[in-house]
Amino acid sequence: MLRIKSNLSASAVLTQQQANYVPLKRVIIESKIRAFAADVTITQIFHNDEATPIEAVYCFPIEEQAAIYTFKAQIDDREISAQLKEKKEAQQEYNNALQDGHGAYLLEQDEKSQDNFIINVGALPPSNDCTITIGYITELNLVQGSTIRFAVPTTIAPRYNPDKGGLASPAGTTSKYVQSSPYTIDFRCHIEKTIGSRTEQITRVSSSSHPIEIDLVQQDAYIVTFTQQNTHLDRDILINIELSSQRNSTIMAVESGAIMAAFIPTEEECHQASKNDLMNEFIFVVDCSGSMQGENKIGLARQAMLLFLKSLPVDCHFNIIRFGSQYKTLFNEKTVVYNRTNAQQAEQLIERLQADLGGTELLEPLRWIEKHPPSQGCARQVFLLTDGEISNVTEVLELCRSMVTSTRIFSFGLGQSPSRSLVKGLARATNGRFVFIPPNASVDVYVGEQLQKALQPCITNVHIKWNLGVSVQSAPTHLPPVYANDRLIVYALVDDKTIPFDHNSSVELLTERDHRSLGVAKVDHIPAIGENETIARLAAKALILELQHAKLPSSNTKTLEIGSTQIRLQEPMETSSEEIAKQRIIAISLKYNILSPYTAFVGVEKRMNASNANMVLREVPIQISADDQHLQRSIQGYVGTGRGRGGLGLGIGGACRHRKVLPDTYGNRNTKYSNVKSSSFNASQPIICDNSEYKLKLRSSTLHKRTSQPKSLCLNDADDQDNVYSDSVSKKKRKRKEMFSEKEIWPSNDQDIVRLLINKQLFDGLWNLDSEAIKNLTEKTLAEFTCGDSQIDQQVLVSMIVIAVLEARFGTLAMMWHGVVQKARKRLINLLKKDSKYLEQLLQNIRKQI
Repeated sequence: MLRIKSNLSASAVLTQQQANYVPLKRVIIESKIRAFAADVTITQIFHNDEATPIEAVYCFPIEEQAAIYTFKAQIDDREISAQLKEKKEAQQEYNNALQDGHGAYLLEQDEKSQDNFIINVGALPPSNDCTITIGYITELNLVQGSTIRFAVPTTIAPRYNPDKGGLASPAGTTSKYVQSSPYTIDFRCHIEKTIGSRTEQITRVSSSSHPIEIDLVQQDAYIVTFTQQNTHLDRDILINIELSSQRNSTIMAVESGAIMAAFIPTEEECHQASKNDLMNEFIFVVDCSGSMQGENKIGLARQAMLLFLKSLPVDCHFNIIRFGSQYKTLFNEKTVVYNRTNAQQAEQLIERLQADLGGTELLEPLRWIEKHPPSQGCARQVFLLTDGEISNVTEVLELCRSMVTSTRIFSFGLGQSPSRSLVKGLARATNGRFVFIPPNASVDVYVGEQLQKALQPCITNVHIKWNLGVSVQSAPTHLPPVYANDRLIVYALVDDKTIPFDHNSSVELLTERDHRSLGVAKVDHIPAIGENETIARLAAKALILELQHAKLPSSNTKTLEIGSTQIRLQEPMETSSEEIAKQRIIAISLKYNILSPYTAFVGVEKRMNASNANMVLREVPIQISADDQHLQRSIQGYVGTGRGRGGLGLGIGGACRHRKVLPDTYGNRNTKYSNVKSSSFNASQPIICDNSEYKLKLRSSTLHKRTSQPKSLCLNDADDQDNVYSDSVSKKKRKRKEMFSEKEIWPSNDQDIVRLLINKQLFDGLWNLDSEAIKNLTEKTLAEFTCGDSQIDQQVLVSMIVIAVLEARFGTLAMMWHGVVQKARKRLINLLKKDSKYLEQLLQNIRKQI
């Protein structure tokens, strides 16, 4: 029999003998992408290689927003279609069936980590196969304005549990993490060539996670498959679908009893609507715990915070919170106005940032933020910089979900080993963004990219007007803040399924205060009425997620006033808001037949004269992700068996995992890999492998790959320059007045020039450079420049020269300077008391002179 070796090395893989004890043999992902959603089918093939019946248990991830609507099991020639029931009832039915000698199949969603799911295959007979089929529908994310991203998570990241002194298994199981698993994945994606409206055409399909092949033969679709065979489940599958730039807010899909509309407000629309709105507020949460000292993570935080501070709009509101074992706010108020005095105070704090606050307790500063909500009509942006070495991830995520209607979190994972579940989870739970910054990286590039997204115009307090001639139920019922060039999807459920849709049907996105229109979605052609319930399921899922993430009032539990006076014998009558929300979730889940944390799919396969008395538990091992290879030294106790509690029989034949369920005992890639080739195609060309793009990705990923191996750390020249710059930042600041003295050497590296210009920007967005600095920048003296307006003063002229140079010479570094340039442009427009067209005319005159 197989034995667990306590001294098994971290690099060990499953042997062939061990592989025979892993019941999962293969995973197949098939998806169909149409308009705004993907319909995905997951097929999992199990086989029992042993001489006794087994109960196979497999934990796997699906995006939290996915609506799972079907679960089937096929064994021999029998197909069992599972039914959706309340979770306790489903678990009891599963357990009873196994006790009675039948086969049983159960699909559950973990209540604590709601992107984790558990498959239970009960009493799989010896030498038999079982094919599990799961179907779900999910929205597609719109990224970078014109790219749709389809993501399929494939593995669950390990989480450290301080009570156990090691990594904890997911979803209450004892599943093991392994370096390599014997089961593999096949992938096939069917992408309709027209996404959404007639004007939205696909221009390119690519993958930043796996090598892919694209079949262009079919007339109406592109077929995407993996290039390599036997692909392991060690990274998320990411498919990027680039659309033509011409996009409209439009009713994209209609079906019997449901409708979906999508809005993508432009910057101009948001600017116009936000004239009466309050400015966004910004709160920076910086990890100053002792663990931030390693890998110069605190140095990365200082660099990031400086760029954040320089890019803030004048007159916005902000605050800085440092945290460790305790937390400290820079200002006593919730937030303060961004003016010269407060900006100087913040910059002084940033210069003194140290990793000196002990342990990593993130929950308390977030509770402070939650207790001090933003002002009415104001959207809050939270920037979190951390190495993420915390254990109470679930509790932190639950708190942040309660702030989703008013707050977006942009999370930055610093160093080699941040908690990826935390960094990703915080951003996803609040409609924010996440990024991982490896040691010795150019942090300002990462920060600039996130700032560009965070500083987009935002509108709060918006609502939807459905001009359909009938009453509807909106989903979600309360809309999140709307951001420029970000897509907002809304749904309506209609009781009257005979509702006609014609050219008079429309949906409007309006501001709450003055009913200003942010977009009108109209029927540009009479849509075909679908009957597959895609929209209704997504609408129901939106309602469930809204209930899950809602901030609920305190619990209120009462007891019955009759019967025994002994407290232990009194039956509590739960009337808490949590219980009410839970019951509403269950009702929606059952009505629309989509899985929730409080329901489960269960199917029973009747067998005659069978017994499960000798059944043993086999928990499928989880392959550690490519992102988490740095944890390999920590998983010695978890590597290699895949056998779970093998040998534990259950004499009465009940479920091994659900022994407690008896009648009286109811109790979530941005990372680009350097070792893959990213294939893609342009719609106007045959299939190509973009070698130049691959080489660029290879170079940008090499550092990440190296730094994940501390013993072989090797920095290139550019990295050395970054370190030198980082070490000298504080010295340069202290000598700000001598920045352009005769002894100052003008930097030759483009990134350093941009950094210097960012550092020299004044708090209000302008620059005050002397003629020598202008000559270093442009090879012309300040006196040689004219802008066509004799009334312009020198500081305004200097600022326009800097803007023109940044936009003309350093376009490839736009992510670094975008925020400071936008700030400068806004300030110049205010000073000139003219519109943006006039400023652009002046800038064009300067560009001609450079």
